[in-house]
Order: sequence, then structure tokens, then C-alpha cells
Amino acid sequence: MAKYIMENYINDIDKKGLDKTWHSILSKTLNNTFESDIFVIDNFGELYEIGLEHVNKISKKEMGKYYTPKDVAIVMAKWLKTLPGENVCDVGCGVGNLILSYFEIIGKDETIKLINNGNLYLYDLDKIALDICKYSIAIKYGKELLKKIKVRHCDFLDKKIKLPKNSKVIANPPYFKIKDYGINWKITKVINDSKELYSAFIEKIITQSSSSVIITPYSFIGSGKFYSLRQIMNNYNGFIVSFDNVPGNIFNGRKHGIFNSNVGNSVRAAITVVENKENINGFRISPLIRFKSEERKKMLNNDYLYKLINDRYQTVNNHNKSFYKCHKDLLNILDSWENNSNEKLGNIINSNIGQKIYLPTTCRYFTVGSKKELNRDGKRIICVIDEKKYNYVYCMLNSTFAYWYWRLYDGGINCPLTIINSIPIFYDKLTEKQRKEIDNIATEMQNNEEKYLVYKMNAGKNQENIKFPIKYRNKINKIFFEALGINNSIEIFDKVHSSSLFSDKECDDDE
Repeated sequence: MAKYIMENYINDIDKKGLDKTWHSILSKTLNNTFESDIFVIDNFGELYEIGLEHVNKISKKEMGKYYTPKDVAIVMAKWLKTLPGENVCDVGCGVGNLILSYFEIIGKDETIKLINNGNLYLYDLDKIALDICKYSIAIKYGKELLKKIKVRHCDFLDKKIKLPKNSKVIANPPYFKIKDYGINWKITKVINDSKELYSAFIEKIITQSSSSVIITPYSFIGSGKFYSLRQIMNNYNGFIVSFDNVPGNIFNGRKHGIFNSNVGNSVRAAITVVENKENINGFRISPLIRFKSEERKKMLNNDYLYKLINDRYQTVNNHNKSFYKCHKDLLNILDSWENNSNEKLGNIINSNIGQKIYLPTTCRYFTVGSKKELNRDGKRIICVIDEKKYNYVYCMLNSTFAYWYWRLYDGGINCPLTIINSIPIFYDKLTEKQRKEIDNIATEMQNNEEKYLVYKMNAGKNQENIKFPIKYRNKINKIFFEALGINNSIEIFDKVHSSSLFSDKECDDDE
């Protein structure tokens, strides 16, 4: 019998459709009547994506699917193993990357026992993916288990769909903006506020399960539209590990069918582990983790990641609406900064009255404020109302403090004006000597702005920015540390600008 190859697959899709093609592949594989070098369980996910792309990549994009890489799935599975819950549920299971990784971690005997006891539940709206997941389990652990797997082909947000009691959940929900509400959904404040599918999944999972491990975009940690979700999270506890997407990214590689050919610009992700320990409220949160692609294996280690998380359980309220992503050894600096600041930057700046400072909207490795108007597309103007504070604001924007604040509460592509306005300031804490030092540093930087211009091609146009020597930033940081009574060496801030989790060296990229 000739081996089944990609050409056969595409031809079968054209003749029989994707559903019948996969039903045939799965049935023959289960019964050992199928011979192929590429159509094996480990490749099912990518092969299914190729099929979706061939049929209709638009519909694939609108499903918001990002299949979990194997190494990430293993990390999530190891954390799930430690959590309480008799029933194991994979919500939005897709082709089964997560649940199959969990079975690898608990071993064959425990897997078979779990399924035979009727404690495995799979949920997905995509029937073909659900079948691939179910059959993959049966192919790997025994076809007699096929009827014991509890499959839920459904819209998980349907009010009639409820997680079983005493369940622990592993999930990679769809990442897609909600355009229309399902007719059978329970429309919560979280759904109304966020209009994001993934946040609706988080809400339902954490409110109906005993524990969970969920990978999603990280935007729910700080963005204003997810505040109601964070309020719900106040009633639970656990930890969150958040990842940047430069230089390396969690969802690496091209995703067939969802137009993601840029390996350097994928979703900034977070893994949320809901532990629900007794008498604890809130979540402990890691800094926003940067790693290089070659460091991925070293970084994706449960023990190592866990050590990055600080010990502070965060909850939100109307005065502090966002979680912050702080290195554990920088918490004392954050506390000193916030406790010694008597107002926000937004109190002393305006959009059109006062002396102007120009800012690029993007800030990958540092923030910049300039007296010179930059020749670039992405920029904003702020005006300092009180002239005597102009140089202080200028230095604050060029310090690590402003950049760090963005990393703490955002860290996306652009630095929103809401972040700039909310930067804590402590002008009154500066001595006269320190204010003169700040004036001298600012004047020198302003006189040399033209000297340190850099350019980066973007969308066919050179975007102008300024890259000051690090010596200026260090001088400003040192004065600010002294004013705030911080005893740490300023070198502790090197990690904030670093391009790598394992190195304090700053990347040369300008934005």
C-alpha cells in the first residue's frame, strides 16, 4: 500500500471535504490500516491548520486560534498536575496539544485510569479539531477508551454548558474580539466591558472550576477594559507569568491559516495558574519576561519561571485598578517611588499649554523625551505647564523610571497617554542641589539631541528617534534614587532595559 502523502491530503480535501478527510485519516490510524510518515499524532495540529488554510483561511483567522507550542504545553501541564480537582477539563481543546502533554506528565497508567473513571472532559466549537483530539488520545492510549471520553461539541459560553464539580481546567481559549453576543450567553459585565472572547472564557473557567491553568494574551493584567475581570479575580488566587514578544516569543513560527508569517510579532502571552489556596486573595505576578530564541529551552522551566514571581498577592480596587509586573528585587524601589510621590505627571502637563516635549509612541527598550520635534509618524506632544518643572519632566521621560512604569503597567507596542499621565512624580523631594543637577543634565542632553539622532525604516519611511548615551540615564537615575532614599545601586535597573532574561545587556534596537 502506498504511503499517504501531502498531495493525497490536498486531493482528498478537494474531493471529500475537510471533515470526511479527517474522519477517514483518524479511523484508519486508530485501526492500524493507515501508512504515512507525516500523518502522525505529533503533526496532526499543523496538518489540520494546513487543511484549514487550504479550505478557508479567513474563517480560521476569525476563530482566533493559536495552537500551543509543545514546550509551553509541557510547562502548563506540569503546573496542572500540582492543582486540586478530580475531573480534568480541556476547554477549547483544539487538536489536543494541551491535554496530550498533560497525559505525558501524569503517565500512561494514570491517564487510562482517569479516562476509565469518566473524569476527562473535552470542549470545543470546532468539531473536526475535537475529533482529532479524541481520536489522538484513543490512538495513543487504546481505542477502547474512545467511548469513555466525555466530548462537548459546543459554544463554551452557552449558559447550558457548565463545568463538572471538582474540576481542574487547562485551556488555550480563542483570542478574538466579540462582534456579536451568542443568543444563549450569560452577558456579564466582563463580556460587556472587554468585548474579548478570551476574557469571557477566563471568567467562566475561574468561577466554575476548582483550579486552572490558562494561556491567553497578557492584556488582561493591566488594560482598562479588563478591570471588571480583575475584580472577579480578586475572589480567587494564584500566580501569573507574563511574556514579552521580543526578541523571542511564546507563539513562535508561522500559524497556517491566520496570516501570521511574522515570527517576531506574535501575541504577548500570559500563563495564569489559579491555585485557590485557602484564606488568600489575589495573584502573584512575574515581571514581563524577555528572552532570546536561543534561550527558550532554558527559560521554559517551571522551577525557573516560578522563582521569577514576586511574593506579593495583588488585588485591584478603584484606586489601584491594574496589576503590575514587577521583578521581585525591584519591589522596594517601586514602593519608595510611589510612597514618596505626591502627584501624577498628568497633573503638570497639558496637550497644548506650556513648553513642548516630543515623545515617540513606541518604546521597545527605552523611552525618549525631546525638545526637538522628531521626524516620524508615531509621536505625541506634551506640554509642561510649570516652566520650572520642564527639565524635571524631560529627565523623568528619559530615565529608567518612565520606561519601567510602562513595562510595569503595559509593555505593549505603544506607550499610551494614560500611562504617561499616571507616572508618579516627586519634584518636591528634590533638593535645590539636585534640581540644579537635573537642569544641567537636561540642558546638556537638549543641546546634543541632533548628535544622537537614529533612524529605523518602518513602512518604507525612515522613522527618527534619539538614542542618548546610557550615561545620561544613569546620572538621572542616581539623582532620583537619592531623592527617594533608595540605597540600591543604579545597576539594578539594567534588567529593566535588557533584551534577555539571562543578561543585563541592553539591545541596540532603538524602538
